[in-house]
Amino acid sequence: MVFAEERSCQTQFELGEMFRENVVDKEDYNQSAEWFKRSAQQGYRKAQYKIGLMYARGVGVCKDYIKAYAWLKVAASQGSQKAMTCLAKLSKKMSPDQLKLAQQKSRDYYQRFVVPFA
Repeated sequence: MVFAEERSCQTQFELGEMFRENVVDKEDYNQSAEWFKRSAQQGYRKAQYKIGLMYARGVGVCKDYIKAYAWLKVAASQGSQKAMTCLAKLSKKMSPDQLKLAQQKSRDYYQRFVVPFA
């Protein structure tokens, strides 16, 4: 896996997909989430969408609507229609305070994980 750590965000995304599609146990979801997160942190929109879904559902990571919203918002800001649809559904499940925190986190994520790669 060291090779993948040094590879592109697309390669890391593909590893995340591989673990997600070939689930044998809970550890595979954890590995999938880890690779999606690494890819997402390099500005890869598809990975940002996938890790957002995982946080929203609590699959491979602890359920966290704030992180889910933040990742989905970043993916949506880069043109992901699927992320936009998920945001609308997710925001209905969140309190106003959660939404405020999530919006702040999404701005932070955008500055950290999109701007440097644009």
